[in-house]
Amino acid sequence: MRYFFHIVDRYGLFPDRIGCEHGDQDAALEHARRIAAELAKTGEFFRSSFVFVARAPAPGSLSSSDRPSAAQVREA
Repeated sequence: MRYFFHIVDRYGLFPDRIGCEHGDQDAALEHARRIAAELAKTGEFFRSSFVFVARAPAPGSLSSSDRPSAAQVREA
């Protein structure tokens, strides 16, 4: 499943237009936590940011299990 990791901060949304393949939502959330941790290391500017994770639906699928879903990950 393809997941997208958008960065959101006080200036707006910076969309991930490529995404990454992950086996499940837990793996995608772990990836988002790593992104958030790396952003937090870069300085004060990114400490107010968070990573928005969006799951892409399977092509041609209309089932409720394949609808886009999202989770927010914020590094403390």
